[in-house]
Amino acid sequence: MDKGTVMEAVRTTGIIAILRGVPVDAVVPAAEALYAGGIRALEVTGNTPGCLESIRRLRANLGRRMLIGAGTVVNLAMAQLVLDAGAQFVLAPDLNPAVVAAVHEQRKLIIPGVATPSEILQACRLGVDMLKLFPAGALGVRYLKELGGPLDGLRIIPVGGVDLGNTKAFAEAGAAAVGVGGALVDSSAVASGQYEVLTERAAAFAAAFREGRPQPAASPSC
Repeated sequence: MDKGTVMEAVRTTGIIAILRGVPVDAVVPAAEALYAGGIRALEVTGNTPGCLESIRRLRANLGRRMLIGAGTVVNLAMAQLVLDAGAQFVLAPDLNPAVVAAVHEQRKLIIPGVATPSEILQACRLGVDMLKLFPAGALGVRYLKELGGPLDGLRIIPVGGVDLGNTKAFAEAGAAAVGVGGALVDSSAVASGQYEVLTERAAAFAAAFREGRPQPAASPSC
């Protein structure tokens, strides 16, 4: 799947589910539950035990229905490993030019973490197509909105501290999507096999983002 197709799917869905610490045997049922709630893109974090096997299982079982990415990719070796495992896109908490170049060489989407205008512009000069605003909860909705003044037109995905209470506001402020971890993929629900909790939360997050996303202006009637 080419970068453009992945970007459009992420933008259309509006939510990237973050699977951090989810056991290998639970990733497929967790992903199925998220899919049932309307989620179409997820990432397995690189610091999750068995993350590579989780990516392989997700691609094998849901690869035709969901976008499977890898997150918390902090070095070149990890970037290569997750791509070899089948990750269709890569997210990082920082902006590492070597990781960006490696992922671009594989013609995959890289979403590096940025927090300042300088990092944002550096990422743009490296040819990055989408940016991860991190930690978004600490920086706040107003910060994202004010970035849109001098740096309009950017595809920014707030991650870190995103919950149901601020998802709509981030969408209203111009977010291309949001990345959601524990507020969506509840670890206690996964541990107890209550996957319906994930489905309910997924539907709520998807609805909140859709509600907040600016709608295109209507065409004038004849």
